[in-house]
Amino acid sequence: MPILERSNPLPLYYQLKEVLKQQIQAGHLAPHMAIPSEPELVAQYHVSRATVRQALTELVHEGLLYRQHGRGTFVCEPRVQQRVASELTSFSEELRRRGLKPGGLLFVSELVRGSQAVREQLRLTDEEQVVRLERLRTANDEPIAYEVNYLPYPRAASVYQRAKEVADGSLYHLMSTEGLAPYMVEHAFRGDSPTSREAELLHLKENECGMRSSCTTFDETGAPIAYTEAYYPSGRFEHRLTLRVTK
Repeated sequence: MPILERSNPLPLYYQLKEVLKQQIQAGHLAPHMAIPSEPELVAQYHVSRATVRQALTELVHEGLLYRQHGRGTFVCEPRVQQRVASELTSFSEELRRRGLKPGGLLFVSELVRGSQAVREQLRLTDEEQVVRLERLRTANDEPIAYEVNYLPYPRAASVYQRAKEVADGSLYHLMSTEGLAPYMVEHAFRGDSPTSREAELLHLKENECGMRSSCTTFDETGAPIAYTEAYYPSGRFEHRLTLRVTK
């Protein structure tokens, strides 16, 4: 068992947090496994109860542990991370990179006029319609995101005809094969509560919040070719942003 070092300048709660984090990441503490109780951790690591509580609280805030009243503290399912950097990748490709099997369901494929917000994002005329795709995304058959995609019609007519292929596949890949190659994406994120439909499809617990995103995809000419609204459970997914200083 790792020993906490009193001579180490790092606080004891931080050392304990890192020990538990390493055990989780190494698989010694599996998802949904109960971790030792506070008194047990106090006895194992010879620290105060306040030290244990601070370490556990930070791990809860970082999404590695969750508490159940009257039962104890448990290990969370690992989150899928999607890095937001200079490299544009599809959701399906990101899952494969992390050793997960992408999949999903296509609920709706239809031609609609679209809301004013959607039409503005896609720069549509009054006469143009949009292709609307409603999808549930999964990782290893577990629901991980609810998405609604909008593409300009008739430019995306061929994508509309092949819409069934995006049920468990990559929309970006299909768009590229039909002459709508994604080049740049603008993302916006905010914390939000799920709608009743999102909660049902994503199997969310009561009062479980998540992240809502809106995303506009552009081709190399700067023309918008897709607009997506999505909802992600906070306990199963996170975006990471890499920023570089320009000189």
